[in-house]
Amino acid sequence: MIVYLDSSAVGKLLVDEDESDALVAHLDLRAREPGGIVASSTLLETELRRMAHRVGFSQQAATGVLRRLTIVDMERETFHEAGLMLPASNLRSLDALHIATAEHITADEFISYDSRQIDSAVARGMNVVVPR
Repeated sequence: MIVYLDSSAVGKLLVDEDESDALVAHLDLRAREPGGIVASSTLLETELRRMAHRVGFSQQAATGVLRRLTIVDMERETFHEAGLMLPASNLRSLDALHIATAEHITADEFISYDSRQIDSAVARGMNVVVPR
């Protein structure tokens, strides 16, 4: 079971929000499954560290979360696919890159709390999970 997290989900691991406990419980279950992998893209390094500056958690906390995830390097093809991704009307670039990376690793679940990204992932046939 490969679970892919975008930055809106990972942020809930560092900032206590309404969905944080449900997300942690869901990830604990998935990680314990045979072959359980919780992954994200190399984009997360920058996104999480910028988020730390904005909302006030430490860089050490960001490092701790990053170390617990399988970080997927993106190849040039992933950037190409994200650039051409449909539906395109309101999908932001970094969101498209997260979706393309999740597709590249054939993630079984895609976890996001971003409604535009969720809509696009669902339209592409992905199994989107939003623990609440």
